Amino acid sequence: MGTGTNVTRRLAAALLASVALLGPAPAGATAASTAPDTGYMAWRGTGSDPNIYWSKVVNGRWTDQRGFPATTARDPDLIHLNGRTYMAWRGYGADDHIWWSRYNGSSWTTPKQLADRRSTYAPALGVSNGKLVMAWRGTTPDNHIWWSTFNGTSWSGQRVLDDRRAVGAPALGSAGGKLVMAWHGVGTDDHIWWSTFNGTSWSGQRVLADRRSTGWPTLGAYGRTLVMAWRGTGPDDHIWWSTYNGTSWSAQHLLDDRRTGNYPALGRGAGRLYMAWRGTGPDDHIWWSTFNGSSWSSQHVLLDRRTSGSPGLS
Repeated sequence: MGTGTNVTRRLAAALLASVALLGPAPAGATAASTAPDTGYMAWRGTGSDPNIYWSKVVNGRWTDQRGFPATTARDPDLIHLNGRTYMAWRGYGADDHIWWSRYNGSSWTTPKQLADRRSTYAPALGVSNGKLVMAWRGTTPDNHIWWSTFNGTSWSGQRVLDDRRAVGAPALGSAGGKLVMAWHGVGTDDHIWWSTFNGTSWSGQRVLADRRSTGWPTLGAYGRTLVMAWRGTGPDDHIWWSTYNGTSWSAQHLLDDRRTGNYPALGRGAGRLYMAWRGTGPDDHIWWSTFNGSSWSSQHVLLDRRTSGSPGLS
């Protein structure tokens, strides 16, 4: 059976599964102070379309996609803090600066450039002790990870973490009062590495020797549990996942019903943890699913949106 037929059947099956509303938030999904009232998604267009689009969940469904007044070469990232949703992204074309904006529930602020920082890839956003944290890989050939914090008015100066290097974008995620960073190694090292932040400095880096990825990992929270998701390595385009209890990571688990050509995204809203990802092969639609604390719902396709990269979630 041809690849196109497989994709068509997969889309049809997922579309039928998407008809029903999600229902009430799962029991036990405690809303943290940084959790938004709903889920937000942002993504770059497909092919030669560098525009940013966004959407949010209303009554269990994603709203129609809306344009955002900026372009990007990579994938935007989102985070929610103190009633605002923040977005950060790399510029487009020769512009490798990092840009940012925030949403107040009705409109986005005018995009602002952070002229002191550049990245070949996308930045990551997280929250620690009520402060926004940004992390990013430098611009080629600098593959160090850099970071900065936001006090509600301005960004601190950038700082380099000279003990760690990443092949692509790092990930940030908070749960149980702890901010975690995860990233893909460099060169032939396709392991996932991680570190924690105490509000002032980062712990030493540690390798997760049981997991490897061709892309890079993502992090999201369900209550006090941190979840990591990533694409397999080499020809393995399945999505894998694991949880962190504040001390150690669980064994990795395979989601054998879903595949991605890039890497998944995780974000929380209204007591849920959402996962979103681009399809594989010729399928450039965005797919999504929710987590109930122990397992993932069936996958659903969003037929109105496509991306060449990966979506961002808050």
